[in-house]
Amino acid sequence: MESSVVSMLDSIRQFAMTASLWAFVLVNATAAGVILVTRSRAVVQRFTSAWLATNIMLLGTGVGVPMVAGVCKSVVEVVGIAVVSQSPTALD
Repeated sequence: MESSVVSMLDSIRQFAMTASLWAFVLVNATAAGVILVTRSRAVVQRFTSAWLATNIMLLGTGVGVPMVAGVCKSVVEVVGIAVVSQSPTALD
């Protein structure tokens, strides 16, 4: 069971990082395209706060979710080792 939880946490880490990276590229490419096509200062002033908030959110999920999943993976591994070492069959 420990290995399935560890593999699930690894897949969550990888998915969160990959999805956040691709979303970051897509959002910023779209913003750059809109700005270059319209060349409107009003568009920049209107959407900068939403664009910045989206980038901060994607940065948080791209770094935070893998970090939390890594910590959880470490806890599962340590607890798994502790449980195995404390089992009565290991003492015989």
